Amino acid sequence: MEKEYLIINNDYISIGTKLLMEVGVPEEHAEITMLSLLDADQKGVYTHGFFRLSTYLKQIARGNINPKPVIEIKQKGTNIRLVDGNGGLGSVVSYYAMKEAIEISRERGVGVVGVKGSNHFGTAAYYAEMAAAKGKIGIVMTNASPAIAPTGGKKVVLGNNPWSISVCSNLGYPITLDMANSIARGKIRLKALTGESIPVGWALNREGEPTTNAKEALEGIILPIGDHKGYGIALMIDLLAGVLTGAQFGIQNPGVEENGKRNNGHLFISLNIEAFMSMDEFNKRTDELIEMIRSVPKIDENKSIFLPGEIEWENKLSQKKGTTKIPERIIKQIELLCKERKVLFPILQEVN
Repeated sequence: MEKEYLIINNDYISIGTKLLMEVGVPEEHAEITMLSLLDADQKGVYTHGFFRLSTYLKQIARGNINPKPVIEIKQKGTNIRLVDGNGGLGSVVSYYAMKEAIEISRERGVGVVGVKGSNHFGTAAYYAEMAAAKGKIGIVMTNASPAIAPTGGKKVVLGNNPWSISVCSNLGYPITLDMANSIARGKIRLKALTGESIPVGWALNREGEPTTNAKEALEGIILPIGDHKGYGIALMIDLLAGVLTGAQFGIQNPGVEENGKRNNGHLFISLNIEAFMSMDEFNKRTDELIEMIRSVPKIDENKSIFLPGEIEWENKLSQKKGTTKIPERIIKQIELLCKERKVLFPILQEVN
C-alpha cells in the first residue's frame, strides 16, 4: 500500500503560492488557485489537486497562461454576464465568475455567467459548491481539450467536458454531482506515471482499438460514458460553454500537454431557492428525498448507499484538523517542484 503523509494546510497553500508568484502570479490569484487545489486533495480527488500545479507552472512559463489577467465583464444583461478571463488561470477566472453569478441570483433569482478566455479550472464541484455554501443551487460546466471521439469515429474532437450540480442540504455538506463525460484523463495520467494498466473500456489507441496501456490511451481516444449518451452530453456542454460564450470549442483548443494558448469556456449558474419556496420547505423536501434513498434495501448489507459527493465530503471532514493527507507520489512531486525552484519543503508526518 502506498505511503501517505500529512501536510499542514498552511504549508500547502504557502508552497503553492510561492511557486505561482515566482512565475508572476499575483498573491491573491495564487491563493485562490491553491485553495481550489487543496479542496480537491482534501476530498481525495488527487487528479485535480497539487498534481495539477506543475502543468499550470509549465503553461505559464511557456506563455500559454497569462499570470496577470485583466478579468472583464464584456456584456451585462438583467440576469446574464459574459466574462473574458484574458487567458488567466482557470481557477481564478472561475472564482470571480461564480461569485458574480451568486450575487445576481441573490437579487434576481437566477444568475448566469458565461466565460471565455479561460483555462483548466480544476474540479467543477468547487464552484458549484460556492453557490451551495450560500444557500443556492450551483450548476457549472466547462469545455476541455479534445479527448473523446463522436460515437463511431476514431478521431478526438470533444473534451470530456465536466459538469457539476451542487444543492445545499441539512447534512452538514451539500449534495454534489461532479462528473466528466468519460473517465477523467487525470486518472489515466496518474496510471501512466506509475506504469499501471487501465481497465478495458476506458480508452482506445490511435487506431481505434481497445487498450489497457495508459500511455497509449493518452495518445489515443478516451471513451465517453454510456457510449452515444456521453458523447451527446459532451457535445451539448461544448455548445453551451464553448460556442455560446465565444470561447474556442471542439478541436480548436490544444491538447492537455500541448504547447499553445487555450481559450476554454465555462458556464456558471446560481439558482436562488427562495425564488421558488422557503428554505425551510426546500430543506424539508430534500430531507424526505434523502430518506427515500437511505431506506432502500441494500443488495449487499456490508456496503453503503452514498449520495453524490458524499464519499468526497467524508474524506474532507475526516482530515486531521489543519492538515491534509496526501499520497507519497504527490508528495514526491511537490518536493521536486520545491527543489527545482528553491522553495523550502516542510517536514512531514507519515500517516501510520
